[in-house]
This record gives sequence, structure tokens and C-alpha cells, in this order.
Amino acid sequence: MKFWLNDFILKIKIPYPIFFGLVALFLYLIGIFFMIKTGNLQSYLSEPRWIVASIFGPFLGILIIFTFREFTDSLNQIEHLIESDNIIKTKEKLLHLLTHKAYWIMIAFWLFYFYSTRERVHWFEDYNGIGLILAYHSLQILPMVVLGGIYFFMIPIGLTLAYRSLCLKTQFKNQSLSLEWHKPFGRFKRFITLTMLGAAIVVLFPPTIWSERSLHTVLPIDVSLIALIIAAIILPHYFFHKLFSRIKNMRVKDFQSKVSQISIDDDKNISKRILLLLEKGEVEKLKTWLMDIKVLGEVLVVALLHVVLLEVLTALAHG
Repeated sequence: MKFWLNDFILKIKIPYPIFFGLVALFLYLIGIFFMIKTGNLQSYLSEPRWIVASIFGPFLGILIIFTFREFTDSLNQIEHLIESDNIIKTKEKLLHLLTHKAYWIMIAFWLFYFYSTRERVHWFEDYNGIGLILAYHSLQILPMVVLGGIYFFMIPIGLTLAYRSLCLKTQFKNQSLSLEWHKPFGRFKRFITLTMLGAAIVVLFPPTIWSERSLHTVLPIDVSLIALIIAAIILPHYFFHKLFSRIKNMRVKDFQSKVSQISIDDDKNISKRILLLLEKGEVEKLKTWLMDIKVLGEVLVVALLHVVLLEVLTALAHG
């Protein structure tokens, strides 16, 4: 499956964390030229928000490539369980949902949102040569806006649609899946955990960079962050729970059918019945959640409280 950003990284033959790290460094260092030109170097070097703003876009780039590659590798781990005459087409369909070009709509929205007005950013409003400073800031946030558009489509929307299709619409080899259970999905469990961690870090950036915002500018960013958290934490586990619940119920019904067909006229049949009931009991004990549901709920509550707390602290600091 082709994805232009991943293809670009492959062509330049630089590990993507290093590449995006160099982009962040370039975005910050080029600012020094603008600040020297306008006489704001000391203010620039002493303001950490310039550093955070330079890092945000490249960090999103790292998460995008990681998401694409890790989801691909996770699919490779379970392809032997998929009931399909053409595994390649099935995988391409799922990856297409993840990287659907509808993310350009999200990019267009964020471009309009951030470039339509300057009132959302206040920390440099007293700098000399504000025109050049605004030009630099526009350059600095461009990777953030473009990569943010992709990321905020990929995780809440693309990845959710891919999980939904994988778990609810893809045909699996039920016997193989029921025998191996969670084991082949270990890569997905790791991927989901790291996706949750990445989302938790992402929500730290906007309040740090745009800590001085009026009420009407808060909503789009915060709604996006909350949607990101819910999609990263809850939805993947829900879809996998539906998948495993379906297979588990099928196996239980299968055992029930076999048990009901066995008469208890002789000791041999009684033994078979007991063995089937024991196997049925073992199947009924199988867990259908990739992660403990209580832990999952606690993570969601903490994450949402984290977003709310950041907003409250920001409001108090600049009230």
C-alpha cells in the first residue's frame, strides 16, 4: 500500500525519527535569522514556546509514519488468520481506510483555522518587526498544520474505520482464531498502547503553545483533542472486544450443540459429554478484551481529566 509521506521517507533513506528531528531543528534555527533581523533574539531564546512550536509538527510526522508502519506490521502478524482468497487486497483495503485522502479536508480546515486570524497567538505581539515575525511563525506552523491534518484524520477517523472493518467485516478462520486467541494480536496490543501514549503526549502541545486563547478559539482544538483521546483509548478495544466476543459465542454454541447431540445412555457418552462441558467452560473463561477493562477506563478518565486540568490551569494563569 502506497502512502506518499512514507514513500518520501523511504526515498531519502534517513530514519524517520532523525529526519523529523532535523526538520524541528531547522524550524527553530531559521527563526534565529528572523529574530536577529528584527532585534528580538534575546526574547526568542528565552521563550520556550518557540521550541515547542518547532517540535510539534515534526513530532506529529513521527507519529504518522509510526502509525502507518506499525499497523501494517500488525496486519502481517494476523494475515494467516484471515479467511480470504486475496490477503493482499484485504490488507490494502484496511490500509486505504487508514490513509484515505479525505485527510486533505482536515488539512484545509486547519489551514483556514490557523491562517485566517492572528488573534490566537499572543506571546510575540510586542516583538519588533511584527510582519517578519508573523511570516516566520506562518512558516514554523506549516508542518504542524499539514501533518496535524493527517494525524487528526488518521487516528480518530482512519484508524477507527480500519479497526471497525478488520474486526466487524473481515472474515477470519474461526477455528484458527479460537485456538490462538489473543496471541497473534500481541502486535496490535503493543500498537494500541503506543498509540494511546502518543495521543497523551500530543494533547500537551496545544495548551502549551496557545495558552492565551479567547473562548471561541478553544472549541475546535479541544474537541479534536478529546476525540483523539477517545478514539485512541476506547474504540480499538471495543472493536476487538466485538471480534473476540463473536468468535467466543460461536465456539460456545458449537459446544452446546455437540453436548445436546450426545445421549447419556452409556458411560462412554457420559465421558464425552463431561469433556465437552469442560472444554466449553474453558472457552467461556476466555477474555475478550485486549487490555483489562478497568485499567482502560482508568486511563480514559485520567486522560480526559488531564485535558480539563490543562485548560483550567491555562485559564487561571491568563485570566
